[in-house]
Amino acid sequence: MDLAYLASRHVSLIQLATASIASAAGSIAILETIPSSPLFDLQFIYGTVRSFAEVAMVCGLFGLLLIPATQRGVGWRQWVFVASVLLASAGFSGGLWVLSLLRDAS
Repeated sequence: MDLAYLASRHVSLIQLATASIASAAGSIAILETIPSSPLFDLQFIYGTVRSFAEVAMVCGLFGLLLIPATQRGVGWRQWVFVASVLLASAGFSGGLWVLSLLRDAS
């Protein structure tokens, strides 16, 4: 068993997982900033929007920092790499955008 292949497979799955978390957290943070009739109590929304944005930034940055470890993947890992980079960058930029909105509002 080639240990490099096994480690590369695990790193690419870790990158995909953190990128997915970043994208989901960034999407939730962005959705909480859209003005509409609230589904939850406004105090809950105002208390969690910053934490979702911070999680999106941290996980997105971690997913982007794993790029050098996974960029030379073959087969299905190439698609995992592309999806991970897109999800991580979307989560990271969404978190940054929401935090800039919060900074401007306060």
